[in-house]
Amino acid sequence: MDANTRRLEMNLVTLGTGVALLGLWTFIRISLMLFVFNDEINAIIDPQYKVATYILIFAVLTFICICQCYVGLTARGQGKGKHKTPLYLILAGIGVTLDIILTGTDIISIFTGSDHGIVRILTSVVIEATSIGCTLVMMISGIRLRKIRKGGAA
Repeated sequence: MDANTRRLEMNLVTLGTGVALLGLWTFIRISLMLFVFNDEINAIIDPQYKVATYILIFAVLTFICICQCYVGLTARGQGKGKHKTPLYLILAGIGVTLDIILTGTDIISIFTGSDHGIVRILTSVVIEATSIGCTLVMMISGIRLRKIRKGGAA
């Protein structure tokens, strides 16, 4: 096994752990935001739909967290030579696309004078940019390692 393969495997193990932990962090962060900004949410949502809205938000949030943890843990498995399916790369690509769109809307809200506070928005942008970077490097490492293992040059 050459040094390039070992480096890619270590990248997948390390970045897979990071992506899984960022998935958990996303769950915690959005849950706390829902708790802290409860008054703002109550002003937007009709009281009779509040419980259903919170259930829907937590269901979607749980699904996203599970997908990110699956992507991260499967990348770790591929780095250790256990997983063969490319499904995690497809899910990671979808997740990165959505993260880029959501981060773009945060950046736009900075320039449009959002009332959420510039520090909160910038913190969110930095964390999301880190998540996007980790996921992109993980995807590149996963694709290159798959090519090497199939016998092609990466």
